Amino acid sequence: MESIYKGYIKKSVITVAIAYGIYLLYGLATTPYQPTPHKVKVAVNADTVTQQQPEQPSKLSIIDILPRAYTTGEVFARFKEHEFRATNEFKNCQLMVTGKITGIDTVTFSKKPLVTLEIPGSHEGLKFIFENTNYDNDKVAGLNVGDSIIVAGKNAQAGTFGGIFIDDSRLMSGMVSKKKKQLLVVYGGVYDREICLK
Repeated sequence: MESIYKGYIKKSVITVAIAYGIYLLYGLATTPYQPTPHKVKVAVNADTVTQQQPEQPSKLSIIDILPRAYTTGEVFARFKEHEFRATNEFKNCQLMVTGKITGIDTVTFSKKPLVTLEIPGSHEGLKFIFENTNYDNDKVAGLNVGDSIIVAGKNAQAGTFGGIFIDDSRLMSGMVSKKKKQLLVVYGGVYDREICLK
């Protein structure tokens, strides 16, 4: 009877020793969190006096892509000059256009919202087709005929019965800074990469 208890005690002591050893090894293997020290940049001025200045973290550069925005007249002129070339150039990028709304409707045989922008001197228009989602429907419902907007879309192509149709449209007016009237995006961001060059 006594030997059974000794066996249990030995097994318990060995188990505790192994567990404690694993605990110690785990503690040594993982390094505790240590915050990175503040980097200091050494600068030397003209008087050869050394000053220590904290290094500024690199900031994201912001670029203005509003100069890439086309007017409705410019897009129309590109299609009149060479329709195939214009269709090909605007196929893989977001064509960003500024203009005045002349109509808000839905696409024929579809519930997709359609916003038409005026082309000066023409009875045709640039027709931006939005996806039929609650988000787009709410955005388009908030627009009014006569509003000046900035809108972007893909796959610009001439319509069979006139007008120029642009798919996958999205309103970009909300991205314009109120003070500088510029559309600002992070360099290398989605809009920077996708917006068509002028």
